[in-house]
Amino acid sequence: MDTVQQELFGGAITLNLPRKFENISHVREVPDHQEVFVNVEEDQSVIVEILELATQANDEGCAAAEAKIYLLLGQQRIAKFNERQRQVEDAAAHPNQQPHADARNLVQIMMVVVRLPRQETDVVISYNVPLQISESSSSKQVAHEGNIQEAEVWFRNMIGSFLVRDWSLFGPGH
Repeated sequence: MDTVQQELFGGAITLNLPRKFENISHVREVPDHQEVFVNVEEDQSVIVEILELATQANDEGCAAAEAKIYLLLGQQRIAKFNERQRQVEDAAAHPNQQPHADARNLVQIMMVVVRLPRQETDVVISYNVPLQISESSSSKQVAHEGNIQEAEVWFRNMIGSFLVRDWSLFGPGH
């Protein structure tokens, strides 16, 4: 897959992403602690977030001084917010009618948490890949289903390219 090095948070972090991913901040406002990229052809997204270190997390690694990486994988059936809201409104307005077809898609969610205790920061990178797109989903018109094996290989390569170039991103003294 053809990738390009993306500069995140003003170049303080870099990450390799496929060329088909576009920076969503050109389309809508994104919070300062996030970078969001989308692949509209496959209805995929990559979100990079900088969060305050979760000191109450229930793991022994919180106290460690060195960085730790946690990988999480899972699948979920979800609908886009506007499609789920429309189903709720239709059901309320027409309680005796058969509900519209389910617009939920089966989505593979891949997430990595990079714990940086010295910087008192967690960097969370999530990648969403639709594996099955419902016939009732608006995504069916513009996107196609992803390949889980390809997605997992690409995600691992993306995480391997993660690089902090400017540690001052995390504040003075970090």
